[in-house]
Amino acid sequence: MDTLLQIKNLNVKFSLIDTSILAVRDVSFEIKEGETLGLVGESGCGKSVTAFSILKLISPPGKIESGEIIYRGKNILEFSEEKIRRIRGKEIAIIFQEPMTSLNPVFKIGFQVSETIRLHLKKNKKDAKEKTIELLKVVGIPNPGKRYNSYPHELSGGMRQRVMIAIALSASPSILIADEPTTALDVTIQAQILDLLLNIQENEKMSLLLISHDLGVVANVADKIAIMYAGEIVEFGTVKEIFNNPLHPYTIGLFEAIPQIGDDRARLKTIPGVVPTISDVPKSCVFSPRCLKSDNSCLNRNIPFVEKGKDHLAKCIKL
Repeated sequence: MDTLLQIKNLNVKFSLIDTSILAVRDVSFEIKEGETLGLVGESGCGKSVTAFSILKLISPPGKIESGEIIYRGKNILEFSEEKIRRIRGKEIAIIFQEPMTSLNPVFKIGFQVSETIRLHLKKNKKDAKEKTIELLKVVGIPNPGKRYNSYPHELSGGMRQRVMIAIALSASPSILIADEPTTALDVTIQAQILDLLLNIQENEKMSLLLISHDLGVVANVADKIAIMYAGEIVEFGTVKEIFNNPLHPYTIGLFEAIPQIGDDRARLKTIPGVVPTISDVPKSCVFSPRCLKSDNSCLNRNIPFVEKGKDHLAKCIKL
């Protein structure tokens, strides 16, 4: 498979009145054609900022400080605003975390889906409506002809998320970014949405970047996983490698914190300490203040990736 998207040494800074914050530091990964990459980490670790950077959606006081985002051999960061607008939605689409804040409450959902189709595919009003109804059917919305005239508040959370997926798929993108697409949904609806994404990905042969804090969700969907902590990728590998042989102490801590079914008396394990504030990240291994293996050799130095097996990397010198 050919590499479709490659992020190289991405750094994103937010400049405030009296300080600046490097929210994403030296992030690198790639996505091949038809591949699913799961980007996993706690809230506030930089996952969404990374995703927004891919589409140049970082607004002031944020700024992409350095790095490259290579799409089909060209650096997106060098694109003009007009050129990146032609890419957004058409070739690289995104599903946001909360559909109620992403959909315009004063417009009917049919208009919002068909508007995207008319913009990117240059369809007339009649053809755009037909394709919209077809898309609403594809994403599993019952009575799509009737729902075409519904407002967002008239739909359930799961149905609104399906509308967002329909908008994202309207121009048959090469890459779909799904930013926590199931967080606001109950468990049964989560499963339906994930199954829908997988089926569509398989049928359309598109690549998928799935952003989540839930290892279980990613395990069922992704081919590869990147573990993110405090603005950095700390481990990268295939799903099989990460789940069978987690290497980084943070990744191991995440797995140990997962509740075990069948033992009601077992205490939940936690990772000691707290996540550093993004304005006060250690100038060494970012996990060192919480790591039981940490010693002086981990301090005051940049920690390189250590390769353990094919396509399995971890930012830890204690492996």
